Amino acid sequence: MINFSQMRGLCRIFVVATCLAGALLFILGSPAPVQSSDFGQRANNEEKYSASLVVAPSAKSPKYLKYQDGRQQVIYSTESEYPAEDVLSFISAELKKRGWKPLPQDFLNPEIPSSHQRGWTFFEDHTQKPWTGVYAWNADWENGSHDTVVYVLRYESPDNSTRNLKNLQVIALFIPGDIAAKMKRDAANSKGERRPKL
Repeated sequence: MINFSQMRGLCRIFVVATCLAGALLFILGSPAPVQSSDFGQRANNEEKYSASLVVAPSAKSPKYLKYQDGRQQVIYSTESEYPAEDVLSFISAELKKRGWKPLPQDFLNPEIPSSHQRGWTFFEDHTQKPWTGVYAWNADWENGSHDTVVYVLRYESPDNSTRNLKNLQVIALFIPGDIAAKMKRDAANSKGERRPKL
């Protein structure tokens, strides 16, 4: 059972995530990718995209994107029963083999624990009609070069329950170290501007 304080925290996470998405677009400029490709198999394109963009073996039609600033993204769906332990284990093992370490907090908001710590979260998506419940898992990894990779896994649940959840969407975003550092600086500066002056 979630108490009021925990619910407030979850609501804050949702609001921060929504604001963060808007802020990233502002900070990084146009969200339009330079290159977009649909590929059935990851292996054919490994030289073109970061190895941190792990695609589960059961993925359906992964879509890759490259941005002008060096960011790269893959989006795919797969069937995996909630809480997607098979997919999370596969992604985590592959990233570990490739030298990536999980971050316990959100890389832009260190006061917010990542899903490595808190697990799955729930919120209602009011942008859809009717409102849809969303179970989300959101966490970051970092390598020795301070590149960051962000993974978001999500299920949509019209009845707000975890019953019969199988359709999983996976979004992975690779952020080069210099861009990640700029994003952290901009996020810290933005937070400082919002603090009340005494």
